[in-house]
Amino acid sequence: MSKSEIFHMLDEAKALNFVAYTVWGGEPLMRKDIFKILQHARRNDFYTSIITNGILLPENAEKLAEVVDLTFVSLDHHSEYHDVMRGHKGTFKKAVEGITKLRDAGGRVVINCVLSKLNQDSAKKMVELARTLGVKIAFDQMEVFAGYNNELALIADERTEAFLKVREIKNYGRYVLNSSEYLDHIVNHKEYSCAQPSIYIVVTEDGKVTPFWCQKTNNHLGDLRKQNLNEILNSKHLKQFVELAKGCSLCSNSVTVETSTYYSMRRFFTNFYKWNNPYLKFLADFAF
Repeated sequence: MSKSEIFHMLDEAKALNFVAYTVWGGEPLMRKDIFKILQHARRNDFYTSIITNGILLPENAEKLAEVVDLTFVSLDHHSEYHDVMRGHKGTFKKAVEGITKLRDAGGRVVINCVLSKLNQDSAKKMVELARTLGVKIAFDQMEVFAGYNNELALIADERTEAFLKVREIKNYGRYVLNSSEYLDHIVNHKEYSCAQPSIYIVVTEDGKVTPFWCQKTNNHLGDLRKQNLNEILNSKHLKQFVELAKGCSLCSNSVTVETSTYYSMRRFFTNFYKWNNPYLKFLADFAF
C-alpha cells in the first residue's frame, strides 16, 4: 500500500473508533516512509506499536522512541545462536544494541520470543536476558506453515513442558508479559471463545483484510483498495467470520488468546475483583 492509502486507512479507522495500530511484516523498518506513517498514527491518537527483528533498530532507536508507544523486538535465543536461527550473522548483537538504545531513549520495549524445537529449553535464560536489559518478555509458540516449518514445531508434550517453565518463571518474577490465562490455555488446553473479529482486523501489504492465522478460514474479508473500511466492517464476510469464531478456541497464538480472554465479560468481572487485578497489571505493562 502507498503512504496515502495507509493514511486514508488510518483516518477511516480513527473515525470508526479504532484505538490502536500495530505495524509488522516482514521488517517494517525497511520501509523508507515508516516514520511518517507512525507519526500519522500518533496524530490520530492511536496506541502505536511495531514488531521488528532489531537489525535496523540501533540507528532508528531514538526516532522510534518519539513515535511509538511499544516496540516488540523478535529475539529467539539468549546468545549468538539466534544468528543461526535467523540465518543472518550479527542479528543478535544488533537486536540487543537496539533494545538498549531504545530503552535509554525512553522507549518501551518488549522482547518477543517464539518457542520451537530450536529453543524450547531457553525460556529461563531468555527471561534473565530481559532482566539484564531492563525490559519485559512475551513468549509465543511457532505458527506452523505447511510444507515450510512443520518439523520445527513443538509437539503437545514439548509445548506443555516449555510453557510450564514460562508459567513457573512468571509466578516468581515480573518480567514475563504473558497473562496467566494465556499460559493456562497452553498448559491445560483451557478453552475460550474467540473474539478476534470483534476486536481487530489484519490488513496485508496489498490492502486485503484477512483473519489472523485462523485455523478455520483464511478467506479474505475485504479489500481496502476497492472498499472503504466501514463497508468491510459491515459486510456479510465479516459477519460470517464473527459467527464462525464464536466459541472457537483452536488458535493458540498469543494475540488471539490474550485479546479473546480479556474480551470475555465473565472473565473480566472474575479478574477485576481479584486482589492481584490482572487488568491493572496489563495497563501498567502496556500503557503507563
